Amino acid sequence: MNRARQRQIVIRVNDDELSAIQKKVEQSGVSQQQFLINSVSEKNIINTDGIKSLIPELKRIGNNLNQITKKCNEGSVIDDEVLCSVQIIGKELNEAWRLLRQLAHGRVSGL
Repeated sequence: MNRARQRQIVIRVNDDELSAIQKKVEQSGVSQQQFLINSVSEKNIINTDGIKSLIPELKRIGNNLNQITKKCNEGSVIDDEVLCSVQIIGKELNEAWRLLRQLAHGRVSGL
């Protein structure tokens, strides 16, 4: 069989070490093999699965912004309701960016 990685490493660990490794592998969101390769390659291991849950929220915010833009382009007067919507969207975007920054630094779990 032609494998990109032809060498195999076998290590022995005790129960506590195995448990710790398994927990970190699970938290990383990658395979055990990839986790260990990333660990020794000095790459940051960050689970990005939480980003998937942000996509619908960001799409919703984008739709709201498109509706407001359409009203502006139609020459509609921006009333207090629209202004309030813009402020809410701004707060939502700030929160989304805050969560993305935390996720990028590995500080977000369970999104």
